[in-house]
Amino acid sequence: MLFALSLPGLVVLLIVLAAVERWSPWRRKDLPATTVGFEELDAFFSGGKRLELEDRKSQSLMRDDEESGAPPHLRVDLDGGAVRMVKRD
Repeated sequence: MLFALSLPGLVVLLIVLAAVERWSPWRRKDLPATTVGFEELDAFFSGGKRLELEDRKSQSLMRDDEESGAPPHLRVDLDGGAVRMVKRD
């Protein structure tokens, strides 16, 4: 019981869960649960990883508008049936 509550016990548990998740028929393709566990364990030991995770979370919540950045190099006009491609330098 004491080993299960320790840090090495947590690492062993994450490795076992990763193996089960890897070869299980019901695994998720987008973001496995053990990936989140390993990232949180890494963030526990390094403050830079915590900042990276928070930045990634805030970036995923932001909208991507055409007007906010560089113009796209491909525009599709479905009503007119035309595609316009802009050559990048």
